[in-house]
Amino acid sequence: MRRPHVETVLEDVAPALLGYFLRRTSDPDDAADLVGETLAEVWRVSRRMPGEREAARMWVFGVARNTLRHHMRGRVRRDALVSTLGYAIAQATGEVSDDDLDVRNAIAALPVDLAELIRLVHWDGFTLEQTAAHLGIPASTARSRHARAKELLRVALASVVES
Repeated sequence: MRRPHVETVLEDVAPALLGYFLRRTSDPDDAADLVGETLAEVWRVSRRMPGEREAARMWVFGVARNTLRHHMRGRVRRDALVSTLGYAIAQATGEVSDDDLDVRNAIAALPVDLAELIRLVHWDGFTLEQTAAHLGIPASTARSRHARAKELLRVALASVVES
């Protein structure tokens, strides 16, 4: 069965999904697998996809978030080890600067909900309102959490600079 709206949305959003997963996993192969899983799930439940383009994009990212959560539940210990090794290798090979590592580590040290909010806004390019909708929280809550997260990051990164 041909679904032109779904095909168009998936063609538009697939590169962004890869970036979304690359920033949240330590293994590019896992990121690619998660894109495939997400696209398959979107296709499977495509009848639920909103008709409006931006709403459909946000809906696809909601499916991606659920796919990622499922993946993380099954691989928490493995990902922690791979992440630690990945940062060490990247630092040793000069692929990631010390500043990049400091920022990534500061974000990773945030409470999970604040870290995800920061990633969605600053890495994935969502507005605070879109992020709120994506996370299922009121926009005012997203704004206050964003301000809190930015302050925690300022403090964490200032302590790194002082060290």
